This record gives sequence, C-alpha cells and structure tokens, in this order.
Amino acid sequence: MKCKILTVLFLILAVSCKKETEKASVTEDNKVLSDTIQDQTDGDVVENSQLPVFPKSGKKIEDFLLEPYKVQYEAEGFLNDDELEDIVLVLQNKNDNTDVRPTLVLIKQSSGGYRLQETSWQALNPEYSYEGNKIYDYEDITIGKDKTLTVTLNGIGPVGTQETTYKYVNNELIFTKIHVFNMGAGSQIAVDYDLISGTAEMELVNTMVDSMPSTHETKKFKLEKQLFVYDSPERVLKKLPATDW
Repeated sequence: MKCKILTVLFLILAVSCKKETEKASVTEDNKVLSDTIQDQTDGDVVENSQLPVFPKSGKKIEDFLLEPYKVQYEAEGFLNDDELEDIVLVLQNKNDNTDVRPTLVLIKQSSGGYRLQETSWQALNPEYSYEGNKIYDYEDITIGKDKTLTVTLNGIGPVGTQETTYKYVNNELIFTKIHVFNMGAGSQIAVDYDLISGTAEMELVNTMVDSMPSTHETKKFKLEKQLFVYDSPERVLKKLPATDW
C-alpha cells in the first residue's frame, strides 16, 4: 500500500510540476528583498529591487496606496486582542498582473486611523505567470471569527487548492495551518498541516475504483516558527512531509 501511495503522489507531483514552477518563479528571492526594505523610509523605492515601502500609518485605506498599486482584495475583521476592526489588503500593480503583490495588515487604532503592522511580499504570488497564464482560477482572503487570516487559492486541474491560515501569537503574525488538495490521474489527495501542534493528516482517495476507497495517515513533524512577513507558503510546504507518506 505504501508503494502504491508513493507512486500516486509521484504522478500528482509530476503533473503539477510546471504549475508549481510558475507559482514559485518570482518568489524565490523575496525574503532577501523583504529584508532589504525593512529599514527604508516611507514611500521610498528600494534600489535594484523596486519594491516600495508603504506608509506606516494613515486615516483611511487610500493613504496606504502608492502608485502603481490598486486594491485587489480586502478583508475586515478582528486580528489582535482589541475590539477594533482591522483590515488586510492585497495590492496589485495596475499596469502589470505578473508583478509581485504586497499584502498589507492594517491594525485599527483607538485614536482613529490605522497602523501598518505587517507587509508581506510572500503571501500571494503574482496572479499571472510571465507566460501570461493565470495561476489560480479563484483567490480570496478572509478574517475569521477566531481572529485568523486565511488566504485561499483554488485551481482547476493539477494546480489544486492551497489554503494558508495565519494568527497573531505574541504580536507576530505566524503560519498556523496549511491545507492542500490535488487531483491526479486516478486519485486525489488532501493534506492538512497544523504548524502549531506539528501534525500532518493525509487523505488519499483512489478514484479508479467505483467505491473510491481512501487511505488516511497521520505524521508528526518539527518546524520552527514561520512568519507571515518573511516566509512564503511554497517554501514552508517544501519543509513539510509530502512525498514520503
């Protein structure tokens, strides 16, 4: 059974390889770029990287928008421990849908307005690849009642589904859960990673048989804290159990 599972997983990974390459092609060096921009002044453009640094505070959403960006997605809800509604923005270059997309976490202030708490260039890859292909068919960001931020990416075919959840712990927005789902020739696999407990649960369904029998496995893993600001979901997934079920 283990050999069959490994074979199916290999086929799924092989089919999705091209899509995964497109998703990751512009994010490999983003951590270096993010490190570079931390100490820049508001609104400056970083030399060589061309990644802007957004204003640290503002009275309204528009105060955080720099050219050539527009708001692509917006979510409102409670992220920290006060009773003030916060906002998360995903921005997109108005002139280039293959450009990297910043995600801004705006924390509501009791005195009014917002403070820019986090900026991630990793949470979402560009909407389109350099070849002009749309990576995912559906994208969404939500803030849940449990004060979590969830980024949902859904694609038809081998690109599959990726759902990443973040939560504030000790004033740091960290990865807490990642869910992935993929369909391949004759099978489908779903894996839920709990990065807090260090538990991965896999469900593999054999769609070649009418009864669609499934196999369930659980694994434990150790992983250091992964931060919303610096770590991309793709890099985190590479550190987690995947091909050795």
